[in-house]
Amino acid sequence: MKKTKDAYEESGRSLVIPLFIMNSGCSHRCIFCNQKISAGNFPRQITKEYFDAEVYSYLAWNKDKFRDVEIAFYGGSFTGMDSAYQEKLLSWADAFIQRELVHSIRVSTRPDCVAEDNVALLKKYKVSTVEIGAQSFVDDVLRFAQRGHDSASIVNAVALLKRHGFRTGLHLMAGLPKDTKQGFIYSIDKTKELKPDTLRIHPTLVFKDTALAKEFREGRYKPLELAEAIGLCVLAWEKLSNSGIRLIRMGVHITPEMEKEASVLAGPIHPSFGSLVLSSVFYNHIINGLRNISPDSKELHFILSKRDVSDFRGLHNVNISAIKKLYPRANLIVKSKHEQPRGQISVSADSGESFHVRIPGII
Repeated sequence: MKKTKDAYEESGRSLVIPLFIMNSGCSHRCIFCNQKISAGNFPRQITKEYFDAEVYSYLAWNKDKFRDVEIAFYGGSFTGMDSAYQEKLLSWADAFIQRELVHSIRVSTRPDCVAEDNVALLKKYKVSTVEIGAQSFVDDVLRFAQRGHDSASIVNAVALLKRHGFRTGLHLMAGLPKDTKQGFIYSIDKTKELKPDTLRIHPTLVFKDTALAKEFREGRYKPLELAEAIGLCVLAWEKLSNSGIRLIRMGVHITPEMEKEASVLAGPIHPSFGSLVLSSVFYNHIINGLRNISPDSKELHFILSKRDVSDFRGLHNVNISAIKKLYPRANLIVKSKHEQPRGQISVSADSGESFHVRIPGII
């Protein structure tokens, strides 16, 4: 199996071993869902041999001995599956925990499949994190997407999981049919109220062989443009930056199936979507500070953490080019310092003017 950086949690020092259960436990087929494209063509049923081979493959790849290793069940509604199958998978994962090769277990599920009985099973096997596929808090959007649950189910599920001591994550989508900018902001505000530990935001893509593909072909659905999707995620980042909620992914992992011709019919797909969002966040904050720097400056110095340089510059140096247009006479000097905290940028001009920027949400 080809390993990618997407196996790593965005916090930097964790390894996530993904096991895809491929719509297992899903009581509804959402209008946007084609998991053979979005997740990959994985087996419908996970065998012990397959499970062990996947886990050992990632462990062998983990040459750096990452601090935390987690087995994660993605792609379906884990707690909606037959309880015997749930327990089988959890026991296989637990065997690796008992040998201290893996440290924790994560599952993803639907909000209406979270109840006291299945939570008890998760606690028995010391599952640490439960991610909820919320997608939206706007009930009309959920109905049209054929989710089969309402927003109250999301609130109740998160409350129940928190009451039992689980770490929680939510998954939202931007650009769903019937949604609006105001509706998406409402979903972000409701997420902020619920205070899950983490959040993922995916822009809606139109996959072939879905009900959404029919809506798109017949002109009833118009997906977001890339710039619109980036703008919504920038808004989400800013709103959540001081909330304690970690935005651990923006955009989708591009699978080999998604790269095949006519698999993705439309939508804001980009292999570096998350980086585009972060570079926009950096740019917005830098530009606000530069308003106090004379446009006639001959030199502009930027000092930042090495880990922030890529997001500061932007894809193909787009941010540097934009700043250069505002300061055509200036030589732009970007330096990284080991001791510079992440998210903090010091800016100075040859005139003696200077300022410091703190990019919210960067840890």
